[in-house]
Order: sequence, then structure tokens, then C-alpha cells
Amino acid sequence: MDRHELNRMFDGLAPTQKRERELLRQLLRDDARRKRPMKNWKRVVIGMAAAALLVTGAAAAVVLPGLNQRFLEYLNVEPENSGAVAEAENLLYPGAMALDITKENNGAALHVTQVLRDRDFVMILADFIAPEGTQLYMGEADPPGISTSKGLNNGSGEAVDFLDGAGEPLGKDGLVGFYSWKVLEDDDPMDNHVPLMFTLSPQMSESAAVWNAASLRVPAVNLGYYDLEQQKEITVYSGNWSFEVPLPQKEIGWAMQADQVIGELDGAVMTAGELYLSPMTLELRLSREGGLDFGAPLDEKGEAAYSRWLSIGNDVRRITLITKEGEAIPLELCSGGGGIDFNEKVVVHRLSKITDPAKFQGGTLTIEWDFTRNSEESGSVTIPLDALAPVEP
Repeated sequence: MDRHELNRMFDGLAPTQKRERELLRQLLRDDARRKRPMKNWKRVVIGMAAAALLVTGAAAAVVLPGLNQRFLEYLNVEPENSGAVAEAENLLYPGAMALDITKENNGAALHVTQVLRDRDFVMILADFIAPEGTQLYMGEADPPGISTSKGLNNGSGEAVDFLDGAGEPLGKDGLVGFYSWKVLEDDDPMDNHVPLMFTLSPQMSESAAVWNAASLRVPAVNLGYYDLEQQKEITVYSGNWSFEVPLPQKEIGWAMQADQVIGELDGAVMTAGELYLSPMTLELRLSREGGLDFGAPLDEKGEAAYSRWLSIGNDVRRITLITKEGEAIPLELCSGGGGIDFNEKVVVHRLSKITDPAKFQGGTLTIEWDFTRNSEESGSVTIPLDALAPVEP
């Protein structure tokens, strides 16, 4: 089975676009979205989150000794570049929190050590430790271009929940997104220890609701991996080490309201709304007005139009981010399919290197799109970033 066949197989596990639209319609019909004032949650987040962790036997957050090197490696910061390391730590430090949370089950322990977040991403470091003499082999490294599941939550299908200050799930206002566990570089892949990273990107959320979250409930079930040769999930160690972590409440990003029309697709005018920049993330919110009502029953032609709207992040061929000094920062598309409702969506890119958002104030963002495989629309627009400013606490 070649790479393309494997990717098609994994894509087949996701819900169809029609099913996704039906699920979204159901969520929107259940009840209106709730608006939660940010400051109310922040008054109680530290006390309530720490209390919740103590009740479950986890230790409260400790003083941050510095950003874990494994975060920096994941974010492409070269450890030998002392200047880049120092700048990255300075920029990301406010969005991080050191932890000492241990969950034990079936003779093994999961030790959670640090969390880092901005508006779009949550990253958590942990170490899985089985009894002495246990071999936790996690399979061969993935071939280039293929990403298989390796880590916890092997086949469990459990959901992630953002929690408010009282420990209650935020529900559909909190998360409809994507998460995964990753196995980090391991010096001895045959010993009883596996270094792990949990990553989450809440792509179908109202950012205010997500940012108000006091803590996060993380599923951590059944250590395992997907075996490419056997084409099945392999459980290496069974158990449940799910946990809750308090979330850092310091915003490390800058934002501005662009409100600029970028083009037309299937009779709907598309507008770039809020733009958000953290040291590691670019988030752009897009909306559509006019055209088909995607919340209503659609025929085959309508479903095709909805598919084009869903894939707009992939049809935007290039987004160029340039600092005030003229430096272009390369971007990597993380998600072009997330949405808040049928007419508003989020496109998220990861910056190729950690960069101070202040450097982009006075710079530009250029969006080039090409829908010619589906319609006659193509073009570009440049958005000045003069109004970019720190997000208010």
C-alpha cells in the first residue's frame, strides 16, 4: 500500500462533508451560543482550577522554571542558537505553566510536566512510565508524508472538554476541534519510558469561549500505535490516565479587525474579519454573505458549493506575512476547514519560526487565492497590519 492509498484510507475515517453539515446544523439548532464575559472566569480560574486538581489527587501548578526544551524543538527553535532560544522563551513564557500532575493506573504512571497555549493551540508535555522491565516499543518511525497515530487514546474515541471555572464543560461553545498525542524523540525506544506531547487546535470554537476556559480535560487511554504493515491499531499498554490541567490565562497574541473583502465564491462575498497573531500562530477569520443558504437542505450542486466553502483554506494558495522591516515569515497551513457556523470559518497557519507579533505592526498580510478548478475566481489582496495591537487581558 503506497502513501497516497494510506492517506485515502485515513481520510475515509473522517465524517463526510454532508454528515459534518448535518451535525453542525443540529448543534446550531439545539440552543443559541452563549456569551461568557472573560473577566468573570479569570477572577476564579486560579482558585477553582487548583482546587479541582487537588480533589483529583493532582498537584497544583508550580513556579515556571523555564520553557521546556521539547516545546522549542517542536516549534523549530534550534537549540544551538542561543539568541533564538532566549527570544522564544521570552515570548512564549507568559503562555506556559509548569505542572506536576501524576495519574496512575494498571501499574503505570503518566506524569504531566508543562502546558503551553495561545488562542489556537494547546500543547502539553508528559512522560509515560511503566514498571521496570516493561518494553514500550511504539513501532517504526512513520515514512515521509505519512502521519499515523502514536501515543495515548489509542482507539478510545474519548472527547476533550474545555471547562469553566466551576469545572463544568463549555460544550459546543468550548470545542469542536482536533487533538492528537505524539511520541517525541526517545533515546531508548525499548525501555519502560515514553516521552509524549498532546496537541490540540480548537478550530470550530468561538475564541472568547475557549479562552475563558479555566482548565482542560484530556483523554489519555491505552498507549499504542498504528502498525502500517498489519494495518491495525496495536495497544502497547492498557489503562486510563485521563487528567485535567489548569490553563494559562495570559494572552500572548496580538489582533486586529481587518474587515476587508477578499473575493467572491459561488455568489457569496467573502470578507476577512479578525486577524490574530501569536509568536507561533496566524489565525484569520473569514465570513461569507449572500449566495446559498448552507443551513437549508441542499441539492447536489449546493453540496458542491458547500464543499468549496469548506476547502477555502486549501484554495487560498499563498498567504504572505511580512514584518515592518520587510522580512517574510514562511507559514504552514494547519487547518483550512474549521468553522464557527455555516457562514464563518477559521483558517490557521503555524509560523515557521517564533516571531514577536510586535514586529508585524506596520507590516502586511497578502492573500492570494485561486478557485479556478471550481469557478473563475482568482486574485489577491493585501491587508495592512497598522492596527495590530496586543489582545487585552
